[in-house]
Order: sequence, then C-alpha cells, then structure tokens
Amino acid sequence: MMVLTNDINVTSSPNADIICPNATSVCPVTSTCCISTDGDYSCCPIQDAVCCSDHIHCCPHRYKCDRGFSTKILEMKPSLTIN
Repeated sequence: MMVLTNDINVTSSPNADIICPNATSVCPVTSTCCISTDGDYSCCPIQDAVCCSDHIHCCPHRYKCDRGFSTKILEMKPSLTIN
C-alpha cells in the first residue's frame, strides 16, 4: 500500500507491496508484476524488469529475454492474492 505525503524526506517502506494490473495480485515493491503462463500475475524478483514472452522468466531492465544471456534470466515467483 502506498501512502502519499507532503514530506519529501519520507521514503516508502522496504516491505511495501505493489498491486498488479489485475487489482487482485500483489508483489513485493522490489519486484515486477508479469503475466504468468496461467494468465494470472507472477512476481519477477527484480524491480523494473522485462517480462519474457514465455511467461515463466524475466530479466533486468535493458536486457532482452535471450537464452544467450541465461545468467541474467530469472524465474518468476507466484504472486499473493488480495483478500
């Protein structure tokens, strides 16, 4: 949950969550929401990641989902569901 404030010295909590575009899946703020193979959302464990077209992997910003860079490709983790 994001809290808006006028104090520019206040930073967001490192344990905050982001709500994925479907409005029912949640990922840690340090991750990226990506559509998974079942059509729901999964969490890529890095922020501002590129979601791969296989809907299983992701890679860091400015990288391409290319098997040639397999050391940079990460497997996504299931998201949580908002109750």
